[in-house]
Amino acid sequence: MMMENLTWDEFKEVKERIDTVVIPIGSIEAHGKHLPLNTDVLAPVEIAKRVEKKLQEIGKDVLIAPPVNYGHTFVLNVYPGTINVRAETLRAYVRDIIEEFATEGFKRIILLNGHGGNVYPLVEAAEDAAEKFEDIEVWLINWWIDFREDILSICSSQGHAGEDETSVILAIKPELVKMGKAVGEKRAYGVRKIKKNIGLELFPEGVNDNPRGATREKGEAILEIVSEKIMRLILEELR
Repeated sequence: MMMENLTWDEFKEVKERIDTVVIPIGSIEAHGKHLPLNTDVLAPVEIAKRVEKKLQEIGKDVLIAPPVNYGHTFVLNVYPGTINVRAETLRAYVRDIIEEFATEGFKRIILLNGHGGNVYPLVEAAEDAAEKFEDIEVWLINWWIDFREDILSICSSQGHAGEDETSVILAIKPELVKMGKAVGEKRAYGVRKIKKNIGLELFPEGVNDNPRGATREKGEAILEIVSEKIMRLILEELR
């Protein structure tokens, strides 16, 4: 059930029978020259919709909240179109959102994250809220991390704007993907380096992986297995 489509009295009725809300969280940032800036929003929103559909097919339901579109993206802020939110700002903002849903009576609040730079701020936001509301649990699901083994059974590699992400967007919004501009390679350091403009080294042209092997079929397979596994995790708690 999509929260933004409800009136306030409909929302009041929904929260009396549904105790789980899913909040997609992403980022607006460069994803090479072949993927849209909102790639990290499109993926978790689509996964959330598929999870909802699967649950509804068996008579269960969750509330899908509007997405948090902006995220913490220091590394890719060297590229045009990247809108970076400071980690402490994202932490406070998401904490307030979690606490508002907790005040409304939701017991299980799922942060469905689509962007790596968000991970630490989201953990801290969840911890802040959990300290205040003892009767809630906050789940942080990073879809490309938590289901990495499954994804790598479908794709030959993973990476920013790489084969897995490109495949997923080909399945969601193929008209936004420019495969003729899809180029890149995997880069990494032995340790985490933090310095200004590090994105130019780690993400040449805004990519860190080879996206050329991406296909719509692979994207559909990724979306299916990830949404199925999340659905089953939620279902275990709804019983």
